[in-house]
Amino acid sequence: MIVLDSSYALALVMPDESCPASMPQVLGERLLAPFIWPLELANAMRTAVQRTRLREHEVTGLCADLEAFDVEIVAPWQQAALRYFEIARAHDLTPYDALYLDLALARRCALATRDQRLISAGRRVGVAVHH
Repeated sequence: MIVLDSSYALALVMPDESCPASMPQVLGERLLAPFIWPLELANAMRTAVQRTRLREHEVTGLCADLEAFDVEIVAPWQQAALRYFEIARAHDLTPYDALYLDLALARRCALATRDQRLISAGRRVGVAVHH
């Protein structure tokens, strides 16, 4: 199992990004993402359209490509905001990125991310990281 964050997923489908070298290994595994993953993807695409990095008509195809990865969306497993605040603060992450790290720790699985802070945090706590 691998927790897939939005930065890694977008690197797989965005026309102006290079695919990570670990792509075959990552896509060969069962993929998980926290419940905020679809929102982060939608926000990134909205921003890409606003900045003319993407054309609006390209979004539908990219969303189809992302859905083909068959990512299991995981509902919130912790209700305490303090937990994510503490993880974020301890590792200099946003609470959103802390959610990915916490899921990888909870499920004892690897993490696929292109985010440098999340890569560093994962390595510090012993999570295998694909980037």
